[in-house]
Amino acid sequence: MNEKDEINLVDLNNSLGYFHIKINKKFLRGLLIKASNNNKPHYNKKFIDNLNMKCTKNRSACLTIYGWMKGNKTIPLNKLIKIIDLTKIDWKEVQSNIISLKAGQKRGEISPDFPIKIDRKLGSIVGHILGDGSIDYKHQQVFFSNSNKELLKEFINHMEKIFRIKPRIWMQKKPDFGNTKWDRKLSDIEELIEGRNCGLFYPSACGLILNDIFRNFAIGRDKKITDEILKTNREFKRGLIRAFYDDESSIGKTNGNIRLFQDRKEMLERARRYVSKFTW
Repeated sequence: MNEKDEINLVDLNNSLGYFHIKINKKFLRGLLIKASNNNKPHYNKKFIDNLNMKCTKNRSACLTIYGWMKGNKTIPLNKLIKIIDLTKIDWKEVQSNIISLKAGQKRGEISPDFPIKIDRKLGSIVGHILGDGSIDYKHQQVFFSNSNKELLKEFINHMEKIFRIKPRIWMQKKPDFGNTKWDRKLSDIEELIEGRNCGLFYPSACGLILNDIFRNFAIGRDKKITDEILKTNREFKRGLIRAFYDDESSIGKTNGNIRLFQDRKEMLERARRYVSKFTW
C-alpha cells in the first residue's frame, strides 16, 4: 500500500472468501439479470456455471441465486465480484447499494461506509490495537481494553464512524492476585466503575478488514508495525502515534521525557522508525 487515501470493498483481496454481503434487493436483481442476460438468472445454466455454482438436485434451477434475487440470502463477496466483472458496472455504484456485510453467514453485521478513508480515525484504531488491544487469533474479533473512559470513548466513536457498529462492553472485576475476571456486561461506558478495566468487543468482520488492509498487523498476541503501516499517509500516522503512545507510554514527572513501554524489541524499533520519519 503506497500511501493510499482510501480502501474500496474490492481491494480486500485477502478476505474475499469470508465476506457475505447484504445488498439492495432491487439493485442486485438488476445486476443478476444483466450479468446473465436473462430475466430468470437462476435458470441460466451458462451463468450458473460461470459462478461455479450448481443446480439443486432434481431441479434445473439454482436456488441459491433465486434466494439472492428474493433477498433471502446474503451473497458471498467473491461471487459478487464475478457478477460485477460480467456487468462492468462501476464499484462506486455497487458500494452505494450495500446495506451490510458480515464474516461468513454468522451474526455480526457491520455497515462500513466504503471507501474506507486512511485517515486519523483509522490510524487511532490501529494504534490502540497495537497498544492495549488485539485481534483474536481464532475468530478475528477486535478487542480493546482500558480503564480510561476518554480513551475507551475515543475507540468507540472511531469504530462507529468507520464500521457503523457499537461494541459489546464488559467490565472486569477487581484484580485478585494478578488474576482478573469479567464482572458484568455494561449498556454504556458511563456505567464503568472508576479504576476498573473495561473490554470492548467487535465482530470478526472488523478484524478481517483491518488485518487485510494492514497485512496481519495484529494476530492474537503477535502485533507488529507492518510495511503497509509504515507507508501510510500523514494523517493516519498522527492518529496511530497518539493512540499508541496514549496506551503504552508515560511522561516523567521531573524531566518531562516520554517513555514508551513495550516488551517486543522489534515493535519498539519500528515505532522509533515510524516516529523519526514523521514531521509534525
